[in-house]
Amino acid sequence: MLKPIASIMAAAMILSPLAVAGELKPVTVSISYEKALLASETGATEVLKSIKSQAKAACTSYTPTISGFYTDTKCVKTLVESAVSKIRDQQAQEGFATAGVFASNTAMTHTDAEQR
Repeated sequence: MLKPIASIMAAAMILSPLAVAGELKPVTVSISYEKALLASETGATEVLKSIKSQAKAACTSYTPTISGFYTDTKCVKTLVESAVSKIRDQQAQEGFATAGVFASNTAMTHTDAEQR
């Protein structure tokens, strides 16, 4: 049996660790998720975990100056927020329920941003 998989595009700007002046590089990622999972808390948590993993992979690059991988956490946060927002909007437009974990994740990120 085939499972319907939805996909959204999320974008962020990543700061290149190589550039002293702070060169920005756009990052766009197509995030895939299973719509049916969004109806339950457990499923929505799984989707959120997958979104974070996909965002981290998109915002991580090898940096020769440090001889290792660098993950831009601002990029990850921006991609996750963008993806969650787009999924919530898409679910609302289509009349599907979305578990509360998405609402609470958005509320936490807005609260976190305001505290800084």
